[in-house]
Amino acid sequence: MHSTVGPGSSEAISRRLLVCNARDALDGYTPEIRDSYREGMVTARTGMMTRPSGSHRDHLVLAAIALTNRLADGWSGGVRYAAPEDADECAAIANETCERFYRKQTAFLPAQAPELRTLARRLHDVLLDLAADDIPVAIPKINALLAEHPAALHLSTEPPYSLHYQDHGMPAVQGWQVGCCAALASWVSSKSTQYIRRCDAAQCDRVFFDDTRSGTKRFCGPRCQDREKVRAYRLRKAVADAGGTSR
Repeated sequence: MHSTVGPGSSEAISRRLLVCNARDALDGYTPEIRDSYREGMVTARTGMMTRPSGSHRDHLVLAAIALTNRLADGWSGGVRYAAPEDADECAAIANETCERFYRKQTAFLPAQAPELRTLARRLHDVLLDLAADDIPVAIPKINALLAEHPAALHLSTEPPYSLHYQDHGMPAVQGWQVGCCAALASWVSSKSTQYIRRCDAAQCDRVFFDDTRSGTKRFCGPRCQDREKVRAYRLRKAVADAGGTSR
């Protein structure tokens, strides 16, 4: 039995998309169908549903990434990385980092340094899970962080009008915890987390936001990119030398 596929069915369109230019493939269909499939094609090409727009929400995610890269222990650029133990330095780094993204939250204080380092570590764990696309593992961690302090949803009263998640008068660690985790939760629900990447270089677990059009950025910075080029060259040379020796 032969199945009949109408010209407006998803199967028919999908077949034509495989063999035709996108514009030609969608000629003759309703605007709704064309828009739906163009959106689907963008999703298929990039693997992402919603591109970050520079909103307050997105700034909070970028702040979380920057904060953890500065204050979470781990690996960076091929060496072990440890957050500074000095409380004044820790608070200064956090203020310098976060003020680049938002200035109305109360400032970090030296007395909050232990809580601040703990928050950076926990956020780093979440970001690594998201970078690995391990969403089911990340969600309970985000929920646990959100449950510890009350949110205070409100719209900003000045343009650009945006949804804010935290009370800006609460202590900095708690405020940034609520804000960053609510923003990350929103990214998860809008399928934006594929923009969060872990550095591909050996001995580096720093996280970054991939803002390239192709979504193919691999390294947290030039240092790790250069390290990997050198490592790949040495590996190729070792393989070539081993092959030459064996002959």
